[in-house]
Amino acid sequence: MAKQSNSQKVVKGISSQTLVTLIMGVIEVVVFSVMSRLLSKEDFGLFAAISAITVIFSSLSEAGIGSALIQKKNADTGYVNTSFTISFISGSIFTLLLIVFSGVLSETIVDKSLKIPLIFMSVTILCNSLTSVNTSVMYRRLEFLKVGIVYFSALVVSSVIAIGLALNGMGFEAILSKSILHSLTATTLSYFLAKTKYRFQIERKDIGAIVNFGGWLTLSVIFRNFATQADKLLMSRFLSVSSLGAYNRPKEFIDTISTKLNGIFDTALFPILSGIQDQKDSIRNAYHTSLYYMNIFSMLLALAFVFNSSFLIRLFFGAEWMNLLPVFVILSLSLVFNIDGRLCDCFFRSLALVKYQFFIRLFEFILTVGCLLIGFQWDIIGVAYAVLFANVTIIFIKLTIITNKVGSNIGKVVLHILSAWRFCLVLVPIMIMTQIFLPMTYVGDIIKLVIFGILVLTLFVLTPAVVGKTYKEGAYQSIMSKLHKILRK
Repeated sequence: MAKQSNSQKVVKGISSQTLVTLIMGVIEVVVFSVMSRLLSKEDFGLFAAISAITVIFSSLSEAGIGSALIQKKNADTGYVNTSFTISFISGSIFTLLLIVFSGVLSETIVDKSLKIPLIFMSVTILCNSLTSVNTSVMYRRLEFLKVGIVYFSALVVSSVIAIGLALNGMGFEAILSKSILHSLTATTLSYFLAKTKYRFQIERKDIGAIVNFGGWLTLSVIFRNFATQADKLLMSRFLSVSSLGAYNRPKEFIDTISTKLNGIFDTALFPILSGIQDQKDSIRNAYHTSLYYMNIFSMLLALAFVFNSSFLIRLFFGAEWMNLLPVFVILSLSLVFNIDGRLCDCFFRSLALVKYQFFIRLFEFILTVGCLLIGFQWDIIGVAYAVLFANVTIIFIKLTIITNKVGSNIGKVVLHILSAWRFCLVLVPIMIMTQIFLPMTYVGDIIKLVIFGILVLTLFVLTPAVVGKTYKEGAYQSIMSKLHKILRK
């Protein structure tokens, strides 16, 4: 009965997250399209450099406390208050540290012109620390829709004001304001929706558990952020701010979409997986099933980006950004490994394997920096290849470790992934032909998009057996039965 209840909660959570995420995705795409036409490459480059610094400081301040709160099976009031107190203290300390070292950091990454913007951005560190606790409380209750409302409202408020500033000629300041307002709004709303009255309290018995889990998780998150932000931190020095701005446009677009989609599954699965962490058979089955369907989804999304890249750039960036087509295609391929990596991270945290996660992230950081230093020789195209190579290498390491920990074998996992990609045998050759014979114009791009859509519908709706037996007997049957029920009504 408990298992059925958990399943219902996951479905409900994913459904609500999907609805909110789809709406937010549409808004972000519209905002992205408008801002791309109003701001310069230098504006985007400066903000990319600042955001890279604040992301690192935020990961230090949050200290994995939110995840520790979700992962804890029986978190009493004292544990929650201790988590809140530690978050407030660490957020305040790292906010002050960023203010103190803003001058040194700005000159190291770009130049001293970033000092004042960094000071303003420092407020987001404390805000993010507090928001992490508030949303974790809601995740524990499986109140996914409330969390969605928080981030949706923050997005709307910050985006409207940012676009208004951009239309009035404020470039870099508009993006900066969007980030700050988003953090302030999210913190305020999450506090009221969490409906939890915190007290400043430190329970000694809880500190050890929080620090042990949160400490290793923090270290892993720090090096993950160093790895994911390494291109932004280094490009302004090894190439230029303009190159960073150009590269960050397609990267930000792709990362935004993948992050939103990842969040649907991560936030819904993590609390549930933490609840069944001692049930090895259930965890193993969940691993195989989620890996199969996530790889169908991620590969389909990546191919949609790759084969419709010129259309997406014209529509959302503007024709003047068409020179970024090769970079966009390469970064699109990283989508598969980004989504798989997020799934593995969810299992690492749910099984409390944060120590393993730290060493993987440390290696990821070293590998990424090494790849980037080589890739810089070929400008931003080399950076894109460096990121792709690092992502592919790390995901195979993660899969190997998780596979061993859940009691499966790597051969079976590889077969699951390959079977998930089976539809590519039909879709990819046809789409390659469209790239060869159709012109790279608006009309040609629309024809390619229509062909891609027809192929996807044919494969996944009319000929599910081509996709695979698991899909046909699982998700396909479930979707079709629900459609029949809706049509009967």
